[in-house]
Amino acid sequence: MKTEKLILSFIATLFGLLVAGVTFYLFQATKTITPSNTKTISFASPSPTPLPSIFLTVDRPKDEEVVTSKILIVSGRSTGNAVVIVMTDSFEDVITPSANGDFSTSVSINDGQNIVEITAIAPNGESTTIKKTVTYSQEEF
Repeated sequence: MKTEKLILSFIATLFGLLVAGVTFYLFQATKTITPSNTKTISFASPSPTPLPSIFLTVDRPKDEEVVTSKILIVSGRSTGNAVVIVMTDSFEDVITPSANGDFSTSVSINDGQNIVEITAIAPNGESTTIKKTVTYSQEEF
């Protein structure tokens, strides 16, 4: 008796799923889309990102460098027509790079940790800045 109820329940469930599937299919197949229900999506091509008019790379000093001299050489490369400003806590120097963009200067640093900030400014006012941390220590490692 239990087996027959179980088989009958299984058949009824399959029949119900079949009827629901056919009904859904017929509903989707006969559905009409009116123009008021549609949306037009247009894909605009992205505008190119403008290239910066200035760049700055610093070769010396390396970030987190430990030095044993209070005179530090700062060198790198920037746009040839830029103005480069090198600043520490106790020193500031304004440099004009060479025609190919190379620059170099000597700055004095304090005992302990120093932040060296190098900023390049283009003629149009655009600027870029790089900060390097340099530690002065007389201890030998």
